Amino acid sequence: MAQITKTKGPSFSPDWRFQEPVAWRDTELDEKTLKEWFRYMLLGRQIDYRFQVLNRQGRAPFIISCAGHEAAQIGIGWPLKPKYDWLAPYYRDVVLCMRMGMTPLDLMLSVLAKASDPASGGKQTPGHFSDSRLNITSGGSPVATQMVRGAGVAYALKMDGTDKVLLTCYGEGAGAEGDAHEAFNFAAIYKLPEVFVCENNGFAISTPFRREYAIEHVAQRAAGYGFPGVTVDGRDPVTCYVVSKEAVARARAGEGPTLIECIVDRLGAHSSEDDQRRYRSQEEIELLAQNDCLERFKRRLIEEGVLTAKEVAEAEEAVKEEVTKATKTGMDADDPRPEDALTNVYALEAPQAIEPTAGVETEEMNMVAALRSALTEEMERDERVMVLGEDVGQKGGVFLVTDGLRNRFGEARVIDSPLAESSIAGVALGLAIAGKRPVAEMQFTDFAHMAFNSITNEIAKYRYRSDGDWSVPLVVRAPMGGHAHGALYHSQSIEARFATPGLKIVIPSSPFEAKGLLLAAIRDPDPVLFFEHKRLYRMFKEAVPKGEYLIPLMKARTFREGTDISVFCYGLMVHYAAEAAKNLEGDGVSVEIVDLRTVYPLDKEAIIASARRTGKCLVLYEDNFSVSVGSEVAALIADEAWRWLDAPVKRFGGLDVPSMPYAVPMEEYFMPTPDKITKVLKELAAY
Repeated sequence: MAQITKTKGPSFSPDWRFQEPVAWRDTELDEKTLKEWFRYMLLGRQIDYRFQVLNRQGRAPFIISCAGHEAAQIGIGWPLKPKYDWLAPYYRDVVLCMRMGMTPLDLMLSVLAKASDPASGGKQTPGHFSDSRLNITSGGSPVATQMVRGAGVAYALKMDGTDKVLLTCYGEGAGAEGDAHEAFNFAAIYKLPEVFVCENNGFAISTPFRREYAIEHVAQRAAGYGFPGVTVDGRDPVTCYVVSKEAVARARAGEGPTLIECIVDRLGAHSSEDDQRRYRSQEEIELLAQNDCLERFKRRLIEEGVLTAKEVAEAEEAVKEEVTKATKTGMDADDPRPEDALTNVYALEAPQAIEPTAGVETEEMNMVAALRSALTEEMERDERVMVLGEDVGQKGGVFLVTDGLRNRFGEARVIDSPLAESSIAGVALGLAIAGKRPVAEMQFTDFAHMAFNSITNEIAKYRYRSDGDWSVPLVVRAPMGGHAHGALYHSQSIEARFATPGLKIVIPSSPFEAKGLLLAAIRDPDPVLFFEHKRLYRMFKEAVPKGEYLIPLMKARTFREGTDISVFCYGLMVHYAAEAAKNLEGDGVSVEIVDLRTVYPLDKEAIIASARRTGKCLVLYEDNFSVSVGSEVAALIADEAWRWLDAPVKRFGGLDVPSMPYAVPMEEYFMPTPDKITKVLKELAAY
């Protein structure tokens, strides 16, 4: 067994503390500020109460409470600059969002699911705060996703040379998610201007803290990532302010992240769908009410002469009237139209075709070189474009697509990320919404499953769930496909699994196509998955123009014209189909080949037109035979072109087995090949 030898070096000393209470007179705070805090806390509690009334009346089907979190939120949020700094909130952050500029009416429009709801236009349940005007990023229900997205936002803020700070909030239950680790790790490595705030109310719905953590305090985790952690009584807004001010100042100065743990009470149930009496004793619930942060702060202000009992009553009445007005205005607002369910899936505009400049110089390139050419030219043209992923920097990617980019454009724009696919995708999302044009690389499509939630639940839905308030211009690149002896986890075709409204999925078939499609994908306002077949990387070279040219997404091309049979395919299968088509020429069978290019959403018009033209159709792909892009193409033809067909629609794909086997005989048996395709085409021609 190898011996581990200790060497002299800096010792590791975890930097965690419990912040003892701080008196407001020992700070720069004044009475005016404390009164303003009290008003915010009253607003939060009154809004919470109205939400419950609306829920009981059946006007708000779902609500989630912030009661008990108000003191922590106003103290933590106060050092931030509204409309300047950024916020990645979690679902209880009512007071914090108001501090950043949201109004009671905004919150009412959301809980009532009105068309003018700034967070989502009625598309999300309440608690998913969002407003690009206020730098409040859109939240989703899978917890901790805001943390990796936030790391991307914070990286962009640092990259731009600003002193802006991102505050990222989460409940302690979310700390069990892998995204929490990936966010902490990325933020620590790059010393990002981010403050993590855990609002620890002791329960992940019903699971108590002792079943979530093996340590005494959440903030002690920060030590493992090399940045400070501090635990504070979240019922005390002044002390929360003190630790937040310190953390925000540290972030602005470029010293990196801090983790703040606010110990708070969840005074009510998790949500309107929960009954906390099932897991909390009556005695415990009564003790919560006695420790109410709002009542504690009220007593403190009266005892210290900041407010009189009369002023408190006047403030309570004024807030009640303000929330009543917001409630009435919200109830009178227009509901979304049914057809609004169709809006903001994709941007209304996308890059159009740009032909190569006449007489432009060309170069014989394989697909790897063509992709690298596209990235290089676009990074030179647009400083917002950047690359991130595992080994994309000094190594240049496992297939050398990004070779030389780091030396040319620097480490800030070519990020060697940790081995964490969810982080790669989540950080790319944060970069995109913060104004960058990230191109993220997954080493193989097979590993993109680790980022499935980030891609399909976050990236794909971001425009839709914010009702078009946010745009997500990013590309996720990954090598795919068989006949490269990659076996189970280096050969999968995952396009059908990731086909989700909001995403575009592109698979090029040649070097020329790869460059033109990648340039269009980078400039597209929507997220694009760009899958590159490994067998095509160095299979052949062709003349590729230097300089820009764009091939529009969602537009198929006729690779080969024919009159008897249409073959619909993409990627490597375009070339296998071409070989098979030549084999049928001697039999007098004319085969048309349609290269789909964008496999989701499909170019339906091109598919239907070709099917009508020839009357016989073969859908060819190497993904599993069932539940595939090919299945969708076949269904489309059957639905909309059946009257023009002279034979049933034929599908030919890979095997319905878990994935590509490694041994050559089994891989060959799995894959569609030119000889197998020839046989299928001959059978279809004879029908």
